[in-house]
Amino acid sequence: MAQSFILLVEDNPDDVFLASRIIRKVCTDEILVARDGEEASELLRRVEQEGSQDLIRLVLLDLKLPKISGLDILQFVRQNERLRELPVAILTSSDNETDQETCWELGVVDYIYKPMTADRLRTVLSRGGGRA
Repeated sequence: MAQSFILLVEDNPDDVFLASRIIRKVCTDEILVARDGEEASELLRRVEQEGSQDLIRLVLLDLKLPKISGLDILQFVRQNERLRELPVAILTSSDNETDQETCWELGVVDYIYKPMTADRLRTVLSRGGGRA
């Protein structure tokens, strides 16, 4: 069986550290980290070209990213034929209601406020917010 991945798109090193610890505590998936929207976009385009989107179990996406916003990344994923079924959970400190509504309309599996907890990640993964 091929190794599955969780793509963590986060620019804050402290949040990357904390989220990575929680991911490792909850599952055995490898963690791919994109530190800004541009890096995430490039990685997702590569995944699309390689046809390896089924290896991504979950995308944890911060909304407030440098270069390309998290909302723009989410829209790119949902508009892309190969990527649109990727389970995406928002991981953010933003309580902006417009952002939340847009994310839900774009089919996110969850909207998680930082800091994420192990229980919350388990819940997202167990209810199909990440293919097994």
